[in-house]
Amino acid sequence: MVRVTGNFGGPAPLSEVVRSALSAAFEAGWADPKKLSQAATRSRILESHALESIATGLELAVDEIEIVGEEELATYLAISGFLTPESELAVGSIDRGKVRALTRNHQHHRVIPVDPQGRLIPQSFSRGSVLSLQVANGETGIRQNLETLSASAEIVVMDATTSGPRISLGQRWDAAIFSSQSWGGPAGIAVIAIRNAQRWRYPLPHIAPIRTPGGYSLPLLLAASVALENFSEDRAHVREINQRFRLAIVQAIPGTICVGDVNDSLPHLLTVIIPNTISEMVVRDLDAMGITVEAGSACSPIDLTPSHVLAAMGLPTEGAIRIRFRDNHTHDEIDELVKSLVKVCSDL
Repeated sequence: MVRVTGNFGGPAPLSEVVRSALSAAFEAGWADPKKLSQAATRSRILESHALESIATGLELAVDEIEIVGEEELATYLAISGFLTPESELAVGSIDRGKVRALTRNHQHHRVIPVDPQGRLIPQSFSRGSVLSLQVANGETGIRQNLETLSASAEIVVMDATTSGPRISLGQRWDAAIFSSQSWGGPAGIAVIAIRNAQRWRYPLPHIAPIRTPGGYSLPLLLAASVALENFSEDRAHVREINQRFRLAIVQAIPGTICVGDVNDSLPHLLTVIIPNTISEMVVRDLDAMGITVEAGSACSPIDLTPSHVLAAMGLPTEGAIRIRFRDNHTHDEIDELVKSLVKVCSDL
């Protein structure tokens, strides 16, 4: 029997080249680039090279990007920088929890419903809105129609924390948020791209003309830039094994729902809803077999909170598991994953 590699959930471990870059950066004990010293000067040069590399990899201008050490802070800064008390803030019902929390704290807000395919309904918000637009969903991988939606709002903040460099943002956006983890980089580094600098204002208390509070780790930034330089993904292969799994699991367990269209989603993500099962038990039993998958809401998986994304799409939330495909997964491993799921589900 072919043994499954096991990792079908969560971010992959850092690659060797990224680990080496991170280790070298920490060992060197990089000085604060803002200080005046020879070590600080070297740090500023390294920081500058890293920023140029990230800008190139994300197809941005260097003067558009800012680095933040926390993804949720990046989200707050990017969106709040465009808000006034009179603004209408529009976010999708399938957006990340922290984005929806920000919405509830703004007086004029609107939650945009989705159709059964997980697509935002553009007629549900006003043309004067500040729109937080998730490029692709972190649970289902379902992509949004960026061109249509971005043309329907006054200000558009793209949330590319899941899609990363995989999907072009197009021309119509005012700010964007990226996460280093989306391209195999370390946690703790987020990128804000501010294109409409004339309208954006730093939303936190400050006494100097700044755009971010700073305070991020230079070693993590260097590792993130190395990861982006070396990021590659055999999307054709990943899409092919995603489709192979879909066809096999639906045939093996009738009634199974594979959420989203493989040709209109990020190919490395898939949520599967298996009838008459309990998500937590499926995850637990697969883990006992050495196979890792995920369940619950992608933005709060620790307590297996039911997926608000699936609920917004009108789908069952129980029996849902989330699978992440990688280009080093083989056909045999996919077939064995299906067999393992069948065994686990038959034993429940």
